[in-house]
Amino acid sequence: MDYTALRNHLADGDFRKAEDETRALLIKLAGEGAIKRNWVYFTEVKNISVADFQTLDSLWKAASNGKFGYSVQKEIWNQNSKRWPKFFKQIDWTTGENNNYRKWPMEFNYSLDAPRGHLPLTNALRGTQLFQAIMEHPAFEAKAKKSIDEKAAEAANSTLKLF
Repeated sequence: MDYTALRNHLADGDFRKAEDETRALLIKLAGEGAIKRNWVYFTEVKNISVADFQTLDSLWKAASNGKFGYSVQKEIWNQNSKRWPKFFKQIDWTTGENNNYRKWPMEFNYSLDAPRGHLPLTNALRGTQLFQAIMEHPAFEAKAKKSIDEKAAEAANSTLKLF
């Protein structure tokens, strides 16, 4: 998969275009059925490799200084005891006292001013099964503790590859 367009949009700080590119990449990665429909069904998430999901996540985290990405969202989701209403409120995907979903795309914040975990977007209007499948994907499982030297080496290698 070619991540150049996503990397470029993120490097330019164009989070709106990066969001569109992320959605297009997820559709391609999910396979033939998703491509024909132009959206991903929750059961297709397992078809997306760990490496591809981690690449998407790394690009988002690198461009946002760790503020955006699926792993960031999973951390917040876990902090909210996997309760969708609390999670959506914390990442600012809902509005008002009734916690209505924001209207896509105009009511979302495509800047670094957005709350932590606000991006990338995942459609939850038809329910949370797709988002839950992403959050539970093996790519975002907690990793074994690594030494500071191992973490530094990995970060240096990732940064060189991304930019």
